[in-house]
Amino acid sequence: MKIGKQVLIGIDGSGSMLGYSQADKGIWQRFLQSINQGTLRKGLQPVTYRIGGGVAEGPIGASVTQAADPCFFKGCAGFKAVASSLETLWNLESNEKVLPLRLLVSDLEVNQSDISAILSSIQSDIAKGASAGVLGLKAPFKGDVFSANGQIIYKGSTNRPVFILATGPKEQVKSVLNEIRKTLASKGINDARISIIEPSSYVETMKAQWVSGVPATTATTRRKIQIGGKNYNPAQNPEYQFIRLDPGFTGISVATTKKWTEGAKRPDFGIADLERLSITGRQILIAGGMQINSIQISGLNIKVGIDIDSSVESGLYRVVIPAGSLPEKWWLEWDRPEADKNKIGEKTEGFLPLMTDLSEQIAESANSSPAAVMCIALQN
Repeated sequence: MKIGKQVLIGIDGSGSMLGYSQADKGIWQRFLQSINQGTLRKGLQPVTYRIGGGVAEGPIGASVTQAADPCFFKGCAGFKAVASSLETLWNLESNEKVLPLRLLVSDLEVNQSDISAILSSIQSDIAKGASAGVLGLKAPFKGDVFSANGQIIYKGSTNRPVFILATGPKEQVKSVLNEIRKTLASKGINDARISIIEPSSYVETMKAQWVSGVPATTATTRRKIQIGGKNYNPAQNPEYQFIRLDPGFTGISVATTKKWTEGAKRPDFGIADLERLSITGRQILIAGGMQINSIQISGLNIKVGIDIDSSVESGLYRVVIPAGSLPEKWWLEWDRPEADKNKIGEKTEGFLPLMTDLSEQIAESANSSPAAVMCIALQN
């Protein structure tokens, strides 16, 4: 893929960003300086816009450090007060006839948690082969934190996530975000997180490696079981994890590793499908009496908790996580579900669905295989 020399940078000018410029300016200014220096070190020509109110204001000059001024977000000193409209960056056309590199500097909070507009705008670049990446940093913040419907949910000082969301040719996305991270480290900021999302036709699908009853004492695993009057042996069906439920069970847990370490846990958030298979494995049925209750991420592995009714039928079941749907652990840790009241100033509402949906879009464009298929042979 041919790459250009220009980088389109959009800085979210909405009021939810104001607190970064009112806190420890040493961190916020170093963050902005690192964006400038990281792009220039890669030989790129920055074209910077202020994004908000459905308008890309600019170009406002090559440097992003204008955003160190609180007026950039308040709406003073020549800047108008604007609402969030992150998708506007992807409506801009580059003057180069190549897939552009775009960097959005934002808290990634969108009005009403409606991520459809930004995903729809990014889709046109994905269709041309774009990769994506995100760099996240928890920066000092002093001011008001808003919910997705504009209500103040926190006042005061905190460390709040701020992000650089990048799309463009995969090598540019990766090299620029890594260069910005290195520049941040040289300025004493060492805790930035990075995720790179690339289209790939080959992804090794993870399999179930472990299963347990809930409680653990209410099931027997890795033994012969009986389904429909026929005996099945684990040794002859290595793609399945075998479990026989005993009295007192309430569910099962299934994981992609035998050596589980503590991970980020969340109630089911819709990334996995639970299915029942016919004995031949050729027909997909409804998994009656079963429901996913939790998802846990640790490194590259996943554990799924499943509630099971006492009347559930013996049979073959599987948990399928489509391509691109498996989140990184820090996406869960930095995301704030609407009902979450714990450390609300330190999390971003809608971050997890934005990243998983974006990852799914990119995986679909490359016809990637599922992220995980976890098969279970169950006897009740």
